[in-house]
Amino acid sequence: MQLQYVTAVAALVLVGLHLLMQGVLVPYSQALDFQRVLSIYRDWVDGSLLELLLVVVLLHGFNGLRMILLEWRQSASWSAWVNGCVVVAAFLAISYGTRTVIFAIVGGVS
Repeated sequence: MQLQYVTAVAALVLVGLHLLMQGVLVPYSQALDFQRVLSIYRDWVDGSLLELLLVVVLLHGFNGLRMILLEWRQSASWSAWVNGCVVVAAFLAISYGTRTVIFAIVGGVS
């Protein structure tokens, strides 16, 4: 449960910072421009914040799903299955999101 609380607070801070940077400081029409988005990913500070936001939000979401599934049914085999599947799913989602960030940084997307 501590992970859920920590990621919730971190997500609030990071989402607030993201919305401030992309919705307030930059006009909305410019924030959606593809070249601008690529430049944000390629800036190491903004790219790091986006990667951190990705990890925190996915950990929060998958941990919440895990807690719901563990409350739904309770047995040792169910708990082991749920924990294993959620860890694998979270790892795959974070890996795929990180892949997208890396492609944007190294120029795999233009």
